[in-house]
Amino acid sequence: MHNESLLASPVVESPAMKKVVDVATRFARSSASVLITGESGTGKEVIARTIHEHSKRCDGPYVRVNCAALSESLFESELFGHEEGAFTGATHQRSGRFELASGGTLLLDEISEIPLRLQAKLLRVLEEGEFQRVGGNESQLTNIRVLSTSNRDLRRDIAKGRFREDLYFRLGVLEIGIAPLRERRADIEPLVRHFVDRFADENPEGHIDDIAPSVLERLENYDWPGNVRQLRNVVHQMCVLATTSCIGLQDIPDLAVPTNHATSDLYDLTLRDAEQLIIEGCLKRYHGNKTAAARHLGISVRTLHNKVRTYLDAA
Repeated sequence: MHNESLLASPVVESPAMKKVVDVATRFARSSASVLITGESGTGKEVIARTIHEHSKRCDGPYVRVNCAALSESLFESELFGHEEGAFTGATHQRSGRFELASGGTLLLDEISEIPLRLQAKLLRVLEEGEFQRVGGNESQLTNIRVLSTSNRDLRRDIAKGRFREDLYFRLGVLEIGIAPLRERRADIEPLVRHFVDRFADENPEGHIDDIAPSVLERLENYDWPGNVRQLRNVVHQMCVLATTSCIGLQDIPDLAVPTNHATSDLYDLTLRDAEQLIIEGCLKRYHGNKTAAARHLGISVRTLHNKVRTYLDAA
């Protein structure tokens, strides 16, 4: 099943991720809102779905909202729906995500991407427990559990005036932090094997049924700036391009490394600085083309844009 989620369910081996899954299942028993934080590609939505599936609302709908894709003009209509004739093009009544998630769980994915002005509207609905469709006068009661994710440090965004503190506390009654893949390398091998099983049948030469130990060693020694999403993309590519039933070192695509520093110099850098060098080098290689650079790094263009903006803000 190839959907937007990295995994249908958590694949974990490291103590850190076992603890995350344990906390998530415990949080599932509560009705409180949960904020899930971590770098892009770490599997935040997988944990959100785990919470839903272990909750009392598991038989209800699970609705995901990509907050970064909500334009300011369509924000209220997408979330709260609209009445027929509410604006040009509104030819019929439309239910918003809050209605579609009724009785279940609403995931506000990458909540940090919502503009500040719209955060106030969202906070009001969450606090009052009701909303009105655009162009309507009748109040609709909400019957949902709200989960949210963020790949940014919301406390830092609050300090910079980019995120409302009251909304942060409303969304993060309970909070889960997911470590990047480089800090839980024990998860790499089971993830690799999971993705090989998932993509093995896409090899034009036949089924992939094994992966060489040297390949696993190489993958486990890489820092994965794009986390699980990048690992998935790399394994997918290996499965498609492998010339034998066993994936070997020759099947590993080039992994991005800083081009303007000797390998020994990398140990003098922080992970953040090394990531910045990788991104700068990749953008230079592709002459500023973020789509091509993001594809090479195994991350989304949005993630690359966010990382570039973070580094510029810190400069």
